[in-house]
Amino acid sequence: MLTAILADDEEIVRSSMEKWIPWKELGIKLAGIASDGAEALDLIKRLRPDIVITDIRMPRLDGLELIKQVHDRLKDTEFIILSGFSEFEYAQKAMGYGVKHYLLKPARKEDLKEHLLSVKAEITAKYQSKYSISTEAREKYDFYLQRGMMMEVLSDTSSTEAIIDRSRRLSPFDPDEMLTMVIVRVVDIDRFISLLLPVIRTSRIRMPIHPVAVGSKVFIILDLPSISLLDSIKSEISLRRGVIHDVLSGTPAELIRHFIREAGSVKEAAIYDDEGHREIVKILPRIHNDEGDIVTRYRKVLSGGSDPSLMDDVERIFRGKDLDEAEALFVLMAMRSTDYGLLFKELGKVGSLEDLLSVARSFIDHRVPRDRDPFPVDTIRRYIAENFSNPEISLKWISENIVYMNPEYLSRLFQREMGQRFTDYLNTTRVNEARKLMSVYHQSTVSEIAEKVGYSNPGYFFHIFRRYTGMTPGEYMEKTRRGEGEKGNG
Repeated sequence: MLTAILADDEEIVRSSMEKWIPWKELGIKLAGIASDGAEALDLIKRLRPDIVITDIRMPRLDGLELIKQVHDRLKDTEFIILSGFSEFEYAQKAMGYGVKHYLLKPARKEDLKEHLLSVKAEITAKYQSKYSISTEAREKYDFYLQRGMMMEVLSDTSSTEAIIDRSRRLSPFDPDEMLTMVIVRVVDIDRFISLLLPVIRTSRIRMPIHPVAVGSKVFIILDLPSISLLDSIKSEISLRRGVIHDVLSGTPAELIRHFIREAGSVKEAAIYDDEGHREIVKILPRIHNDEGDIVTRYRKVLSGGSDPSLMDDVERIFRGKDLDEAEALFVLMAMRSTDYGLLFKELGKVGSLEDLLSVARSFIDHRVPRDRDPFPVDTIRRYIAENFSNPEISLKWISENIVYMNPEYLSRLFQREMGQRFTDYLNTTRVNEARKLMSVYHQSTVSEIAEKVGYSNPGYFFHIFRRYTGMTPGEYMEKTRRGEGEKGNG
C-alpha cells in the first residue's frame, strides 16, 4: 500500500480531507498530517512517503521550498499541490522539480481522488518499468533482491534497520503490514519445500518472501488473512513431515529480527525460488584485513573517489574464492553506496566469476553494462517521462547514449512493442502534458506552454497540438476556461 502525507496550515482543510477522502478504497495510507512546511519536512524524512499533498503558502517553510528540499533527498516522492494561487510562476517553479499535479482551492473531492489515482498509477508504472515488467523477470529480480539482503543482514546484524530502510521501496511487502512467520523443523528440506509450495500456490496465499532454510529449520513468511488458513497450512506441514517449531506474527522488520536471532551465527543458508529450486547463500561472518580494505576502497570509489589499482586488487581477492563467496563479498562492497535495484538486477545475471568481475568493473566506472538491457523500450518510455521537456530528445540520441543499440533496429522494436512510432509516442506525451497545464493555468501563453513541454518553436507546437487533438492550443485553452476542455477531448 502506498503512503501519503498531507500538509496544510488550515485546520479545516486538514480535517476535511482526512475524513472525506476514501484513503483505504484508493489503496493509499494517510501516514501523517502537518500544519506547516517544517513539520511536513520532518514527517517526510521519517516516514519517506510515496505521495505528499501540500499547500503552497504555509508558515516556517512554504510548499515550494518543501518540494525543493524533498526533491533533493527523495526523488521518488510525488507531489500534489493545493493552492489558492493560480499564477503560472508557481507551476514553473514546481515543474522544475518534476511536479505534474496541481489543484486550486477549494478542491473538489472527486478532483482530488482523480489526481491521487493518477499519481498512484504513475508510481506503479515507474516501479514496474524500472525493475522489469514481465512476471518472470519480476520474480527473478525479487529472488535475487532477497538473496542479497540476506547476505548482508546475516553478515552484519547490527545494520538490520538500515538494510530494511534501503530496501523498503523495492521489497514486495508493505513495511507496516502484519505477516506470519512459520518456523518448521524438517529432515529432508528440499523434498519438503517442493511438496509444500504447490499447496501454498493452490491456496492462493501470498508469500511475499521466499522460503529460507538454515540448518534443519525452514522459515516461511506468509500473508494469512484468517486463522482458518493458518490451521490449514499447519495441517499441510504436518502431512509433509514437518514439525512446527514456532509461529509468529509481526511486521517484516520484526520478523527479520527474529529470523536473525533464530539463525544465529551461520556460515551459509539456502533460499528457495518459486519452483522450489535452491540457491546456497554463503555468509561472511568475519572479513580478513585485506577484504575489509577492499570494501572500504570500493565504497569510496562508488561515492566518486579515484583508485586506479582497485580492480586489480578486487580481481586478485575474488579469484581466491569460489563464486558464492566472491558474490557475498561483493554485496558488502556495493550494497550501501549504489542503487539497490540495479545491483540485484545485475547480480541476477551472474553465472561465473568473470560475470561478477564485469559487474564490479561496471559499477566503479559508474555505469551499467548497457548492452545487457533486456527492456530497451521500457528504458525509452522512462526516459521520455522524465525528460519530455528537453527539445533535443531524439531516438538517435537515445540509441547512442542511453540504450546503446542500433537506431534502425530500435525504431522497429519500439513500433512493434508500442504499436506506434517513437515520434508519435514523444509528441503524444508532450501534448498530454501540455493539456494538463492548460487545464489549470489559464493565464499562461501558448509559447510558455510549448517551451515547458519541449517545443522551442511555438509554430511547430501549434501544428502538432492541432494534429493530435483536433483543436488549436488557443481553442483548447478557451474550452478549458469554460470547463469543457477535458470533456471534449477525453
